[in-house]
Amino acid sequence: MKIRMSFGVAKIVIICAVLAGVCAIIGLDIALLAGATGSGTSPAIPAVSMAAGIVVGVIALLLLVNSYYKFKNDGLLILIGLFADKVAYDDILFVRQCIDTDELFLIVKDKEHSDKEMGLKVSIAEKFSDDFIKGLREYIPNITVDIFSQPKKKDKEN
Repeated sequence: MKIRMSFGVAKIVIICAVLAGVCAIIGLDIALLAGATGSGTSPAIPAVSMAAGIVVGVIALLLLVNSYYKFKNDGLLILIGLFADKVAYDDILFVRQCIDTDELFLIVKDKEHSDKEMGLKVSIAEKFSDDFIKGLREYIPNITVDIFSQPKKKDKEN
């Protein structure tokens, strides 16, 4: 089972703005390489600029389309663009779920400090929280899901 990551509207808008900027830079570099008037620069500059733009564009595009969680037999695969990490099912202690927002947090063993734990936020759309827990229960049938509510913010009086 594979569940796609959700970055939120603001981050998606930023990534799309980067992609639009990359397209503009590549278009300008193509014009410079084609000999646009007034471009007395070396062709190496727009060529390097275009190559860098393509690299940035590919990475931004991979962030959008290749970021997900996948349940595998040997652990939970977390893939963000080009970068992958795996969390062994034995290292997952329990799951915390916010009752207000349906956000999920995996509480896992800290590999560097065996006596400590750390939390990993699961960045998925709230509507897939139950599917994520269901997929996790296929590999860890007795996983505990701890439900909590966000603490209320105190009003500060001046």
